Formats: sequence, structure tokens, C-alpha cells
Amino acid sequence: AKTCTFSARAAEMRSFLLALLATPLLADATVLVTGATGRTGSLLFKALKGYQSSPVRALVRNLTEARERLGCSKCDESEGIFVGDVTNSSSLSAAFDGVSMLAIAVGVHGTEAEAVVKAVEWQGVKNQVETFLSTGVSGKRVALISTMGTTTPPTSGNKVMFYKLLAESYLASAGVPFSIVKPCGLSNDAGGERLLMAGHDDSENWFSQGFYMIPRADVANVTTMALLHAPADAMRFDLCAKGPKSGSSDFPRLLQDALMPWQRAASEAVV
Repeated sequence: AKTCTFSARAAEMRSFLLALLATPLLADATVLVTGATGRTGSLLFKALKGYQSSPVRALVRNLTEARERLGCSKCDESEGIFVGDVTNSSSLSAAFDGVSMLAIAVGVHGTEAEAVVKAVEWQGVKNQVETFLSTGVSGKRVALISTMGTTTPPTSGNKVMFYKLLAESYLASAGVPFSIVKPCGLSNDAGGERLLMAGHDDSENWFSQGFYMIPRADVANVTTMALLHAPADAMRFDLCAKGPKSGSSDFPRLLQDALMPWQRAASEAVV
């Protein structure tokens, strides 16, 4: 596992990220966040709005929730708020029109019927990717928030991880640059106060060390960086955090550590 530490205070880290993200490459990139009224999706939307100078849109199903969680006033397309349902591909075209960066934060609670889980976690992601790429692949990237635990075969009960893995495999084979972020357990604690760790394939010993939770805010910030400034075209990594007050993380270094060894060697060889 890789653990990244950064000695600057949270405000200094934010200033660093703002400077890093203010690049001409992203000046015309319109970003869409789906699942934007969810507990993690709303934080992702706000993180992207804070770091990104170009338009950031939200796909929502409920305008009341959008008003409560996203801070919009009109909550219409003039503010980048689009109504749609990822399980209905015909409702997605307006939100996806002109988008070049897609952040997928849709997800179920896990208590729904399997048909609902399949429709959202698998078919819903497939619908989004197909709509997104229907106008071409060039200059586009997708970030998908998935979950750890997908190496465990599904049981007869909860199949959320199985359908999340199907979504991951579809995205990875779609021919578009992607970042798949696979967090451990999600908490509502404040972000920026824990050391973050990157790994792969559920192979780290984090859980046995007592590290099995990560604040949603940290996931949102890492996903923002993995979408806008990924060090490789293809990224898929586990993400977890150490305990409270263990420090804050250097996100660019974390993303380097999240690469596969051969990707890291190639990245470090570039002058």
C-alpha cells in the first residue's frame, strides 16, 4: 500500500490544487456529475465547482433535493442543473450535450431489490457511457466511483458489488480514458484530515490494521483529481484512509502511487 503525506495546512493544499487545475487544457472542458444529489455526489459536484473554472453540470432526479444539497437557486439548466434518470437513456441527451468530462457517482443504498440494483449500478452506468461517447471519444475522460470488495464472488443476497464490477469492466473496455476509484467504507467525517492510501484488487492489509473507512469528502477530492489530472489514461485503484488527525494527503503523489508498477515506471521516465 502507498500512503501519502503533505505537511501544508488544508488551506495551503487547496491553493496548490487551484493553481494546478488552472491550466489551458481544461479551460473549455464541460464537466457533468451524475448522482449529484447523493451524499458523495453532492460533495464531488461542489469540489469540481470549486476547482474548475469551466462549466460543471449536475444530473439529478429531484429538484427539491438539488436545491437543498447543491445550493442552486433556479435549479435549472441555466445553472447547470439537468433532470434525468440514468436508467432511462432517452432522458440523458440534454445533460450530456457538449460534455467532455464525466464523473459518475450514481449508486444504490444496497437494500433495494436486485432489479433496481442492476438497473442503476450496471445498466445505468452503461447508458451513461453510451450517451457520453455517442458523439465521439476524442478529448473525453470518465471517472467512476465504485467500491472495494469486488474481488469477492457475489452471494445469493446482496449483488451490488457484482453489478459495480460489470460497470467497471464495461467502462474499461469502452475505449475512453478512465479513472475508477474504489473506496473502502464511506463516512461523513470532515475531509483533509487523514492520510490516504492507494492499492489494488483488495490486496492490502488495511482492514486488519483497523483502517476501513474514508470520508466522502476525501473521495470527492481524489475523484476530482483523477478526472481532471490523471497521470495515465487508464486508472483503477482502491482507496482508503488512516485514522482521524493522521494528516492530509498530496493528491498528485497519491495518484502516482495509485498507478500500476509498469505505469509508474513509464510515468517517472518521462522528463
